[in-house]
Amino acid sequence: MSRKYDQYVHHPPHMRLTVKADGTAVFDGLMITHRELGYPFTIGHQFVRKAFKGDNPCHTHNFHEVLAWYGGNPDDPDDFGGEVVLYMGAELEKYVFTRPTLVYLPPDLPHGPLEITRVDSPIIQVEVMLAGAEGTRVALFDKDKDFDPHKVMNFETIPYKK
Repeated sequence: MSRKYDQYVHHPPHMRLTVKADGTAVFDGLMITHRELGYPFTIGHQFVRKAFKGDNPCHTHNFHEVLAWYGGNPDDPDDFGGEVVLYMGAELEKYVFTRPTLVYLPPDLPHGPLEITRVDSPIIQVEVMLAGAEGTRVALFDKDKDFDPHKVMNFETIPYKK
């Protein structure tokens, strides 16, 4: 039976994004995009259970993005249990996070790569992008200009485990 507000309720699929070279998962969680929402907005949420280094080089994009990491212990929000490394700016200034952190990335701010270097207990990672079909992503350095994430990453939808 259809209800009045059904168009606002979504059950996004479990998605996994892996680097084809070694099968390492760089995203393994829930994501809903502008395609499903009909609005320039994407949000992804995952539990990070092991360290990884993404292949995504330093890049910019024409939209606002927010990255967030926090611990998975509901009884202690400051219990982070890991280490996240993010590089920002053309000079690749290194930021190391060992506590819950939110990072706002305005349009055209170079950032990446991103590494999760240590995971002692699950880390929750959230990514919010205010982007629709017109969103762009451009590698910052000439050596990376030919990088196409779709050539090195594999997107798959995974059925929910019951």
